[in-house]
Amino acid sequence: MRAKDYLKQYEEACARALRYKTEYKKEEELIDSVRSTLGGDGQPHGFDISKVVEERAIRLTDKFLKWKAAELDAIEKRQEIFELICDIPGYEGQILYERYINLHKWEEICVLVHLSWTQTHEYHKKALRTVQDRIEPN
Repeated sequence: MRAKDYLKQYEEACARALRYKTEYKKEEELIDSVRSTLGGDGQPHGFDISKVVEERAIRLTDKFLKWKAAELDAIEKRQEIFELICDIPGYEGQILYERYINLHKWEEICVLVHLSWTQTHEYHKKALRTVQDRIEPN
């Protein structure tokens, strides 16, 4: 695996967790809309409505569990990458931290580390070689 792909795992895990959260929230809204059509007491009246509510509740629970598992995966990936980056000194480690842990854009990183665009990318390139050596030692 390339160093950049390895480091991007945290960002990808965050995006996956966000997708699951969004789907969970949408499903939750659908259930709320179904509940509002049930009548004044909030209880299903009739077999068909009861079955729909039950099926949606099961799907909601499934989406909730996937969301939380994805969040846990993101936390684990962050910790793994954080530990690797913390061992890299100087600008290289700082640039990796801002890019792959804080998920800053390049323009923001240049300002944060007080380096030019070119210098920042040179340090980044060197840092990726260091990461590559650590994840796939010869």
